[in-house]
Amino acid sequence: MHERTVDQILGESWESYAQEEIASAGEHYPGRDRVVELFGGPDPFEEVVAPFGVRWPGLAAAPAGPWADAEQVAARVLADLAEYDADAGAWGSYLLDRAYRSADLPLLAEERGLEGAGCRPYGMDEMCVVLRSWEERFGTRVVGLGNDRVIVSVAAPVRTTGEAEAIAAEHFAFSSDNITQGHDETLRAYAANQIVGRQVWSFWWD
Repeated sequence: MHERTVDQILGESWESYAQEEIASAGEHYPGRDRVVELFGGPDPFEEVVAPFGVRWPGLAAAPAGPWADAEQVAARVLADLAEYDADAGAWGSYLLDRAYRSADLPLLAEERGLEGAGCRPYGMDEMCVVLRSWEERFGTRVVGLGNDRVIVSVAAPVRTTGEAEAIAAEHFAFSSDNITQGHDETLRAYAANQIVGRQVWSFWWD
């Protein structure tokens, strides 16, 4: 059996989510009117993922070099997160003792008792495919891991809106909760606030 590519994994996730959202738009359920009255109705899928649409836009290009050293960036990011966690207690047991590559994840997950998918919609093999692609294109390293969270350092952060929005599409496909249940409720806002110039990406699943 052939390993699925990152484009296939993320593309299937994107288009499956789009189909579900479009099919459920305007769907009525007990208590819906009260929920809408209190919190407002959900934004249409096309507004959330603009400038893209229902069709998967494809993978983002790797930024032009030269890049910072990925291992050095990962060590600094991990130290910064640990320092922040000491004050705010935001990351807890997710932070790792050092940075890891995607190939290390199966053994690392076993050591941490995370063999199952947990809240993640992917098996470990697919997770490794996605993270390996980000390693190659953006110099990422895994610095945090749990059943419902993955945190990576980024050695090649992008600087432009267009680059960030292309990456945000991948993040949405990988973990739509980051946007639909996060502080940034649209892909454009997420790209501007969480990707441009950022050397850490954090993903979670509800």
